Amino acid sequence: MDRPGTVATQLQECLHLLQQLAEAPGAPAQDQRRDEDQPQGAALPDELRTLLQEAKGMAWPFVPEKWQYKPTTGPEDRANLQDLVGAGLQQLLVSLKVAILDGDSATAAAILFLSDRLLYGLDTSHQLLRVAKALHRLWPATPMAPQLVIRQARVALNAGKLLKAEYILSSLIRSEGAAGSWLYRHESDRVLVQSVCVQVRGQILQKLGMWHEAAELLRTSIVGFLALPQPDKKGVSASLGILADICASMSEQDYEKFKNHPHVALGLTRDCAHRLLLAAEACKLAAAFSPYTPLFVLTAMMLFC
Repeated sequence: MDRPGTVATQLQECLHLLQQLAEAPGAPAQDQRRDEDQPQGAALPDELRTLLQEAKGMAWPFVPEKWQYKPTTGPEDRANLQDLVGAGLQQLLVSLKVAILDGDSATAAAILFLSDRLLYGLDTSHQLLRVAKALHRLWPATPMAPQLVIRQARVALNAGKLLKAEYILSSLIRSEGAAGSWLYRHESDRVLVQSVCVQVRGQILQKLGMWHEAAELLRTSIVGFLALPQPDKKGVSASLGILADICASMSEQDYEKFKNHPHVALGLTRDCAHRLLLAAEACKLAAAFSPYTPLFVLTAMMLFC
């Protein structure tokens, strides 16, 4: 896997190319291609090239893990997407530069989409999002994945820019998940996007110390993930982990309100007289729903250590 500094430098080069094109279309000389003079994705492994084509075709609003929507999983599902993207990251970044030089905005946007989660883990989301914004300014008709739009909100949340994060999420929710020229293949994909938006809004309220209200939003997101034709196990796991953290922090009064709310239909609170019991149960379930994502399991299991 490439070092974050190297990745950031390559993304900066792509940003510079986009800025050159914006100032003078056709400005980047063809000799800038040098070693990149190859069709986009030509050097990618078959599985990664297939994922890139699916991303370009707007097959899903979030890049899925193999195990994410399967009721039962086997050994072939244990590889996480980050491992696959990480192994081919250098080729993806080269393909990104080639796509920009060729004016292939759809492929460039798909590469950003496919790389997003890994680069978030490498703490280079700021650079990736700057490239995505420059790409959108230059080619505004290019579809941008809801995952990238919501990434802006997550990055704003982490930076303490809660109003910005709320604005991005509210816009997506009000538009029923519509994100520019992005085309949803299934109506359930809109439900998925809205459920993720509600989940992140719950984190915003968590930051503000509004424990009861945050817990209600997390509950709503879990219901949304479970209501999908194929329940989103990763989404459920993430929301349960956040809910556990909230329950560990909320007051007894807030917990009583949450536990006794008539719309709480998860069954979690039935045998949990104390908020910490619910937090522990939510942790256990979060780990069970995401058995192949070590960070989720570690986060869930460390909460009470």
